[in-house]
Amino acid sequence: MTSTTFDTSQYKARIRAEWRDAALGWRTWFHVLEAENAGFAVSRRLIQLAGIGPGDAVLDVAAGYGEPGLTAARAVAPGGLVVCTDISGEMLSYGAERAAAERLDNVKFVECDAEELAFEEGSFDAVLSRQGLQFLPDVAGVLARLHAFLKPHGRLAAAVWGPPTTVQFAAPVPIIRAELELPPPPPGGVPGPFALGAAHRLRQLVVAAGFTGVETGTVTAVYELDSPELATRWLRDVAPPISSLVNDRPSSIQKRVWERVTEAWGPYTTADGRVRLENEALWVAGSK
Repeated sequence: MTSTTFDTSQYKARIRAEWRDAALGWRTWFHVLEAENAGFAVSRRLIQLAGIGPGDAVLDVAAGYGEPGLTAARAVAPGGLVVCTDISGEMLSYGAERAAAERLDNVKFVECDAEELAFEEGSFDAVLSRQGLQFLPDVAGVLARLHAFLKPHGRLAAAVWGPPTTVQFAAPVPIIRAELELPPPPPGGVPGPFALGAAHRLRQLVVAAGFTGVETGTVTAVYELDSPELATRWLRDVAPPISSLVNDRPSSIQKRVWERVTEAWGPYTTADGRVRLENEALWVAGSK
């Protein structure tokens, strides 16, 4: 029997490259990703759960292009500060452009691996993370560090994707794997989009990091595209963990696979030809 050892350094190098390449896609599809009932609905819920208000200092971990950090920046004004951190400088650059366009001068952007963040203990009133924790090799270690960064009674509010069966944008993944004859994903312990999709596991990790009054729940992000073809283009542009399964294949195979993906949107296509994808995010919140 052979076993495969997870190479953390190799994984992080791949993640940096994938999100560097995806940054343009997130810029292109911002209107879909941050629609009122899409990403913004999740950001809004996290701000509520963290109890953020004027004057607060907030840390956003794995902020990408600045969410939920920029939403928090509006909530902490006047007098507050938000620090957005991410492993991808390209994603953060777009976040900085967004902040400048909105004249938000209370946001800082720091390119840094979440596992290497270094702040003084008791620096923040709240810590946020939207769709970032599941990609971390050492979730437990990061949560313990985030606990230390919080002031007494500070709040953590984070969201991750729920189980794949509740995340409709992932519906084509089994089809992709079947078309490419890929083995099933390795069981447990490997970071990825659905690594923390079990609410009890997410809660256990947060409690183990020292948080109290820990609660979990769900919030739905709805992504809407004008056609199945555009839905496929969107998925290719914004979901590196999915598109990377296909991108290194010969062009003829890529074409066949993406055609199957376009067909897979059928159950989610409305009478007017639009694709509506409902995606369950799990949230967790607790206090120091």
